Amino acid sequence: MNIDKNNMEPLEIWLDAKQSNTHQFPYGKNNYFDVYWTIKQYCVQHIYPLIGAGTSAEDGGVYTDHSLDHFNSVIRYAGKLLAIPTDKKLIVSHDLPLQPYEIFIMLTSILLHDAGNIEGRKKHEQKTHDIIHTIGPNIDSFEKNVIAAVAKAHGGKIIDSSGNESKDTIGPLRERDTYLGVSFRPQLIAAIVRFSDEICEDRSRAARYPLVKGLLPKKSEVFHQYAYSITSVDIDIRSKSVSIKFEVVEDNLVKMFGKDNGSDMPQEVYLIDEINQRLEKMYCEMQYCKSHMFDAVPISQIRAAVHIFEDENQYLPLREHSFVLKETGYPMNTFSFSATHPDWCGESVERVILEKKGVEQ
Repeated sequence: MNIDKNNMEPLEIWLDAKQSNTHQFPYGKNNYFDVYWTIKQYCVQHIYPLIGAGTSAEDGGVYTDHSLDHFNSVIRYAGKLLAIPTDKKLIVSHDLPLQPYEIFIMLTSILLHDAGNIEGRKKHEQKTHDIIHTIGPNIDSFEKNVIAAVAKAHGGKIIDSSGNESKDTIGPLRERDTYLGVSFRPQLIAAIVRFSDEICEDRSRAARYPLVKGLLPKKSEVFHQYAYSITSVDIDIRSKSVSIKFEVVEDNLVKMFGKDNGSDMPQEVYLIDEINQRLEKMYCEMQYCKSHMFDAVPISQIRAAVHIFEDENQYLPLREHSFVLKETGYPMNTFSFSATHPDWCGESVERVILEKKGVEQ
């Protein structure tokens, strides 16, 4: 598959126009958009076409689409979050809240965030480091490591300082960094990549033919039913919201679908319960990413509408259910000194001071 520069996403057009401002990049002579495009061409030719086979070979499941369309879609949603215009005449002159070098890091990280699936779904985010070093474009090891770290933070788990597994993959990144005099914000970039990937789901990613024909493996059923039920995801910066629309037929609300739960026997779940669970996860991801990307992305709520139809041949639904996922009331999960700094309390401080003074207790 060839990629065409006449069909670039708005953020790609913007970066292409900015690469001539060489003082905004560590190595001005490197033409950073050209480096990015070389990486994209490699991925399109050698990685993306094999991801489906890699994930299926691992466990026999059929995963939602990870072709070039998915990666372009994540780039598109990142642009929506940053409120970039879609009119080509306005893109180049638009001021983004990220600098050109940060956009380069972000776009390249998006290209690689799911590339590790070529070796299987499990811990795919851990494989970005090896992949970018294998590709070997004209950027040095420091830049490759930054890109890999940002891409890796889009999911998975890490081992925290207490030796426990944690989903806080963005936290360990630096809030600000510099390279050859050019500054960038790894946490902010990673948060935008992660949340763009989270909201990038709709029916175009579902395997429609095997879905309709009932040919999907049991463990994969509800994932494709969920994706196929989404007909619209949009960003409204003025209301600081993500709006997501579901369209489902009644017959699919009284059935149960298979869902991989890591065991030999898939779980049976209702589509509505899967929609609820995924919306809860999306809201959780929004809350998590919001703390890192508030400088550039002001999203604070998710608006969901579920339209229920008698069958797919209708335009007007039988009924509609709308929900707004946002913070309400007094926050329950506040900062706790006893949990994060158990030794910082009156009793402990007293003990330390008296010990230093040699006073017996």
